[in-house]
This record gives sequence, C-alpha cells and structure tokens, in this order.
Amino acid sequence: MKEKKKKRFRLDIALLIGLLAMLVSFGAYMVNTSLEEVLEKEYGAPVVTHDYSSEK
Repeated sequence: MKEKKKKRFRLDIALLIGLLAMLVSFGAYMVNTSLEEVLEKEYGAPVVTHDYSSEK
C-alpha cells in the first residue's frame, strides 16, 4: 500500500526565504543610504568623516 504524503509546513524553506528577504532589504538599504546621512541623523550635526586640509 502506498501512503499519501501529507503536505506539511517546511520550516527550512520558510527560514531560507526569510533570510533571503532580510539580505535583500539590507543590501538595498546599504546601497541607497550614505554614511554621512546616517551619522547626521544620529548625532544631529554634520560629522567630519574626512579632512582634505591635511593633504596640502
């Protein structure tokens, strides 16, 4: 006798899809957001990340 396989929730596939969605959203955030913008939002004032005056 052949038994019917029950369709059950695949936890591994759900976790894989969730991880993939998190990676895609994190990548999109990193590409579309500059470091200066985030630092200015956190500290409330422009933050000097580089200084060109010392190159002379």
